[in-house]
Amino acid sequence: MPNIIRIYKKLLNGAYLILNPQNWLYVIKHPRALIANVSAIAKHPRLCWITSQVSGGIGPAVGCLLYETALKTKNDSRPIVEVGAWKGLSTVYLGLAAHSINKRVKSFELFSGLPTADPLLDGGFRAGQFSSDVSEYENNLESCGITNSVDLTIGDARKTMLPSIHGQGFCMAFLDVDVHDVMSELFSQLWTISKGNEVIIVHDFHSPGIKKAIDDFSIETKHSIKVRSLFGGGTAKIILPSSTKNSPCSRALGR
Repeated sequence: MPNIIRIYKKLLNGAYLILNPQNWLYVIKHPRALIANVSAIAKHPRLCWITSQVSGGIGPAVGCLLYETALKTKNDSRPIVEVGAWKGLSTVYLGLAAHSINKRVKSFELFSGLPTADPLLDGGFRAGQFSSDVSEYENNLESCGITNSVDLTIGDARKTMLPSIHGQGFCMAFLDVDVHDVMSELFSQLWTISKGNEVIIVHDFHSPGIKKAIDDFSIETKHSIKVRSLFGGGTAKIILPSSTKNSPCSRALGR
């Protein structure tokens, strides 16, 4: 019976995605994103089937990118950092990969929505937007079988991320925080603990605030990072240098 209910929910979710007028408008404006999502489903049908029961703000293309990036990481650090989990869709993609390669997802979420938003840099976003429920998040992880691969920390990641990682570093990160001030601070913190070859996936790259945060991060790292725009500009992939020993932050830490 539970399997029948699960399948029914997936079919309903699929019908909603197909029939929702907003999704059709998005497809018209972003045809490359449509192609990327269809390609991702064709490449990872089972993965997309498992995750289809979880609602969220990313499509199959971004989800499969997270999954593949985690599997292909060249960094030995165990933590996979995720900031901005919302209802847990990106967590599921990362958790399924982490389970396969003996790593752990360090997931950080406020659940009370965005803490702040600059009306000039973060147009379209507002404080309190994207609030969610921790029980729904936990149920989504449980239904996809990845609860044992994820450590959730509730609160502002700017205050909780570094203490939670405990000096372990990170192999990759997914940042879906929407606003400039938070993104900028997280970039700086991740840079201080980077060991080399980490990959950071950033959502909402189309936002002026997020673009500015990445530009500032490039300056902070003396333009040593590589930034690639994906899926029509909605997502960015940032590759950190193989060695960060010469960075100002590394020297300050005595590395």
